[in-house]
Amino acid sequence: VQVRVVGRQPHQSWPSLGMLLSALSVITDAVSTISFWSLLPIIAGLVLGYIAVEQFWFYRAGQGLPGPSWVPPLLGNVFSMVYDPFAFWDNQDKLGPLSWNSIFGTFMLFCQDTDISTTIFKNASNDNFMICLNLNGERLLGGGNIAFLQGDVHKNLRQQVLHLFTKKALSKYLFVQEKCIRDDIAKWFDIAKSKGTVEMRPFVRDLNMFTSQSVFIGPYLTPEVRARVCEDYQLMNEGLLCMPFSFPGSTLWKAIRARKRLVALLCDIVSQSKVRMAAAATAARVSEAESSELDETSTAYQQPECLLDFWMVDTVNALRDYESAKATSDDPASVQPPLHSADTAIAHTLLDFLFAAQDASSSSLTWLCHYLAKYPEFLEKVREEQAQLRPADEPLDLATINQMQYTRQVVKEVLRYRAPATLVPHMAKRDFKLRDDVNIPKGTLVVPSVFSSSFQGFEDPQKFDPDRFSLERKEDIKYKKHFLVFGAGPHRCLGYEYAMMHLLAFTALFATHVNFKRVWTPKSEEIVFGPTIYPGDGCLLDIEPREL
Repeated sequence: VQVRVVGRQPHQSWPSLGMLLSALSVITDAVSTISFWSLLPIIAGLVLGYIAVEQFWFYRAGQGLPGPSWVPPLLGNVFSMVYDPFAFWDNQDKLGPLSWNSIFGTFMLFCQDTDISTTIFKNASNDNFMICLNLNGERLLGGGNIAFLQGDVHKNLRQQVLHLFTKKALSKYLFVQEKCIRDDIAKWFDIAKSKGTVEMRPFVRDLNMFTSQSVFIGPYLTPEVRARVCEDYQLMNEGLLCMPFSFPGSTLWKAIRARKRLVALLCDIVSQSKVRMAAAATAARVSEAESSELDETSTAYQQPECLLDFWMVDTVNALRDYESAKATSDDPASVQPPLHSADTAIAHTLLDFLFAAQDASSSSLTWLCHYLAKYPEFLEKVREEQAQLRPADEPLDLATINQMQYTRQVVKEVLRYRAPATLVPHMAKRDFKLRDDVNIPKGTLVVPSVFSSSFQGFEDPQKFDPDRFSLERKEDIKYKKHFLVFGAGPHRCLGYEYAMMHLLAFTALFATHVNFKRVWTPKSEEIVFGPTIYPGDGCLLDIEPREL
């Protein structure tokens, strides 16, 4: 039997360093004889070949759908989108209900049809689509953000935080919201008295920031911490509007660092809330075991004062049960801690709440001021309703909020007419058959337009008409599928009741306490992105106290 040994033989040796240097010298000499001009045709051919292949792939992926006649290679039309986003999306809108484009070499499908958009929304919980919010979304907000969670992990977290928006919790939040709104209106009067015409956009932005901080984490904030949160939040906001390049000193780099600082800060606040709610729970159990009445100065009377406290009441109980189960288990390592109970996981969700409560509500409050000033007849009806419900300017409560039929109609019409988050980008995680003639390739950026859906179905949709949501016309029921302001499917906005309550409270108090007149400019009716939409001039008003 002959055995042939394959591989390195004893007499063979690896190339020596000298041999490698000699070979490198030969290659260098050969390259040195080649001039740049002789390489230029090859380089040009490769570049043109890449452009041709990319253009061909885009047109093929477009499957006959309308789109641009030419796409800049590699970068696509990202510059026009960043430079003038409203014009970019308006031009895309004119191409029809389903069209394509390219952003940074990524094939993009733009959807205006409500049914198609709803299909995307409803398939965002499995392996079909993932919300990406923005070109910088996941890098900026972090992969732990609830918007980017999928499947059972996402479902479990939503179920865990739903109780944060019960009637009991909302009543607590409303008390804080009202105080913040009343205090800020008083400050606005002082500013207007000294400066004259005021721009409402920064006013309501600061109001929203202060209110959401107070509602979500209020007891744990000092003025210094509030200032840090505002500063880092602004950096993050700028990160949503910049080019997707992160390097030291860039806008996105600063935004990502700001997010990391905010998460670290929120982790510390979560820890404080856990300690506070655990102490209260322990004191309550001891008092119950001793059958004694609680002293009102006891830590057991430290009832939840903010959204985080309401969350931590359940979390500390779950963690206590976990520690007990681990202590009594024969295999402690097999006992798993409660999902989403770690400080970091909770901090990421809190950051999402802060983000979600800020820009969309700021946009809607600004447009509310704009349209109430533009249509004084609607403002007068709001005031009449408030006078009936709160003749002596009584404090707000949930029962009163729920009786504000006409005020609610105005708020809903503003949300429909000027949907704050106009677009909700998703990324296709696998090939998806959208309809018989359209297949979405994996990796496609799919962009449903909430703004476009708001002008479908409704009667005379281009008209600003709060009465469409009246009990008689009921367009909110007839055309419910077109009202996608809060999304649809598994990622529908968790805090939509909180957001509506905030908008209603502001409208009620602003209309009751403020006389205001719109100062019109050539930009008043323009729409600008930042990242939600606003009037081009920020809504300039002359305001003064209103006699009750």
